[in-house]
Amino acid sequence: MRNKNLILFMAGVLLIINGFELYLKLGYLFYPNSYNYASSASTARFYTSFDDVLLSAGAIAIALSIYMAIKSRYNIPKIKHFYTVFAIYTAILAVAGGMIHIMPSGYKYPHYVTFLYGLPLFTPNFLLYYSHVIGIYIYPFQVLSLMAASITGSSIFAFSIMGLKLKKATPLSIVGAIGVCPACATGTFFGVVIGASPFLSSFYLNQIYGSTFNEIILSTVSIILLLGIFLYMVRGYKISFKRL
Repeated sequence: MRNKNLILFMAGVLLIINGFELYLKLGYLFYPNSYNYASSASTARFYTSFDDVLLSAGAIAIALSIYMAIKSRYNIPKIKHFYTVFAIYTAILAVAGGMIHIMPSGYKYPHYVTFLYGLPLFTPNFLLYYSHVIGIYIYPFQVLSLMAASITGSSIFAFSIMGLKLKKATPLSIVGAIGVCPACATGTFFGVVIGASPFLSSFYLNQIYGSTFNEIILSTVSIILLLGIFLYMVRGYKISFKRL
């Protein structure tokens, strides 16, 4: 079982590496009428979608390998009310993480906008916008991050409801919002302190909001932190293997 998990994990890593290499070497094919190569819109859509599949499959393979490893090493009891907690926690993260905006205002966007080619995992993206009603903005990386953060964070909350350190687990689970959309979640935080700290405001604008790479790093770190919290909470259920 351990070898299968390792193979699945490495397969996921290789898929992600290949996905990044594809974009780095042939990035001009992801944009129609680029400076280096006048690719068509259909070619750009194909390469964007293909790379999205590679990167998403890699991320899912890694997640499955981690899940299988945890399942094989921990005798975790059935989590009560998991699906109820999952639904509520996912809805909260979707709003806090910037996927869903309640009563948006400021710009008169069309009701529906979509971009089908460009940066992998950030396209295709879809925007549904009704001013002062609701706004929904979705792209692949955000969906993957939302699912990872929701499943892990919901497990933490469900264990908390079962009586395991609710006061300590609840604040730490909020980092799931950063996993979904660091720019949105940190933007809310810095919006509170922006007037009191010009340095933090400058850091947020220049380092977090303006960098796709930083968004990926912050999302990954926040999800790893959630996983670490979960493993800490279930440490008492770890299976002891006796050496023969």
